[in-house]
Amino acid sequence: MERSHQGLALLSLLDIEVAMSMIRIFPIACLLFISFASTATAELGPQLKIGDQVLQLNGAGFRTKTFVQIYESGLYLTKPTTDAQVILAADEMMAIRVRITSGFVSRASLVSSLQEGLAKSANGRPDAFARETEQLQELLKEEVKKNDVYDFVHVPTKGLCVLKNGKLQGVIPGLEFKKALFGIWLSEAPVDKELRQAMLSGKAKSY
Repeated sequence: MERSHQGLALLSLLDIEVAMSMIRIFPIACLLFISFASTATAELGPQLKIGDQVLQLNGAGFRTKTFVQIYESGLYLTKPTTDAQVILAADEMMAIRVRITSGFVSRASLVSSLQEGLAKSANGRPDAFARETEQLQELLKEEVKKNDVYDFVHVPTKGLCVLKNGKLQGVIPGLEFKKALFGIWLSEAPVDKELRQAMLSGKAKSY
């Protein structure tokens, strides 16, 4: 798959039926496209097109653990901003993309990291989003490989669309959960302070 100079259709979300009783079912109609115009050194495209709405890369960076880059993450917004609270509170189209950059990342470690991040984002209340966290764990049931790409796309009034390599895994409703999930990277207690700063740079070339 070419990463540059291409518009790549990822998914049409039409009358989604999620085959898990714990996830609410509702129809969504939208098209997801990626527009890559990045350089060879930038793995995340500068734009994400959802239907007729274009999201801009607000900033991106790498998550490093024990001197190893485990993934890169980018924040996509309708317009650039450096205000984390505005982003977290907004019921607007936005997305966070995560690309796995290490073969040491497993499904178990990814889920554990997200659960830990959600607990911190929810001010140390791990049960605040217990049901949604369980839903997320179910959606991330496939094993993780290097270069896998996860998209967490917030669709206003609908919920959080979770995609892996362009394939919809499911939808988790609720603006509050979107705040908590995005808060893993953008809250005052982020998983990585340097990554938070990069994602909030308001500049596509932030790393």
